[in-house]
Amino acid sequence: MVETSEQIRNDFLELMSLLESQKYPIPDYARLLDDVDDAKLWDYLTSNSLWGGMGSVADQALLEIPQARKELEEILIRLGRSQASIGRLNVRTNMWVSVFEHLRASNQHL
Repeated sequence: MVETSEQIRNDFLELMSLLESQKYPIPDYARLLDDVDDAKLWDYLTSNSLWGGMGSVADQALLEIPQARKELEEILIRLGRSQASIGRLNVRTNMWVSVFEHLRASNQHL
């Protein structure tokens, strides 16, 4: 569990760094990166802002930058799998992970 939590935090930091590097808008508290406390981290990791439908990071982020989008999808696959392994999910997390894995297997991306 500790290893999974550490991996989730590392993947979260990687996600935030990627989004910031591409000037994608992210919540103010997420910009603090290392200073994000566990409650805020989980609020974001289970949010519709990240995993929801239209307008979410999973749905819309970095579509216009194919290589960055590919990186984003890989991070979200890892995050989603880790979240599933400990049962802390948004209702759409598994659906998005399945979509991204299917796209990766067919060498496509959103």
